[in-house]
Amino acid sequence: MRRTLLTIFSILVLFSAAIAPASAGEEPVETSTFLSVISPKQYETVWSDLVPPKVTVTGRAEASNGIRDVVVESSAGRVSCGNATNFACTVPVAEGNETITVTLIDNLGARSSAVLHVYVNVDIPPPPRIYVIGTVRDIDGRPVPDATVRFESVLPLFGAPYPVTTETGGDGGYLIENAFGYAQNISVEKEGYLSLHRDVVFENTTNRLDLELEPEPPQARTAPGFSAGMGILALAGGLLAVRAGRRG
Repeated sequence: MRRTLLTIFSILVLFSAAIAPASAGEEPVETSTFLSVISPKQYETVWSDLVPPKVTVTGRAEASNGIRDVVVESSAGRVSCGNATNFACTVPVAEGNETITVTLIDNLGARSSAVLHVYVNVDIPPPPRIYVIGTVRDIDGRPVPDATVRFESVLPLFGAPYPVTTETGGDGGYLIENAFGYAQNISVEKEGYLSLHRDVVFENTTNRLDLELEPEPPQARTAPGFSAGMGILALAGGLLAVRAGRRG
């Protein structure tokens, strides 16, 4: 009986010894994570007309051990964005300088963070600045060089419409930069052509708009250097000369 107990005890000791080194010598699990915040950008001015103000944070997260959660935190609150690779969630923020921290937590509890510094403006966002490229042609499809292209914002900036003017190149092409807002009053002027006026509401910040000019009717044209005022004076002078001839 004593021998049996000793045998059992020896087996248990050996079994424990076999387990202990396996636990102690276990290789650490390697983990890798990737966290990228797409919006807002670092040091960006963000606008919110909500009360309290809020900012939407978007980005991408990856973890070799799987994502447990993506957490977004500011001085005004904390929200969970879930465990999707592409995340987007809205967090409350404070007006003025604000710090937003985005933290990726994997399934083993490992963490990686990104810290953003933004400025929060509590107001209606201003209209964007837009860019427009295009070509001015005549009704036969020929480019019209040296035409004056003018964009004027429908919305006022500092109390008045905001104009941007450029001229077409030799190929009739033009580029309008930093026009204020999507809605624009557009005009095109070129000697020998009827003036063009259009109201356009663009949908994007970068756009293309080709424009077409019609030639002036022949009777509306005057000889170079011969203005309408000079024509009236000449006509008046001619009439006076005719009357003087009749009296003589």
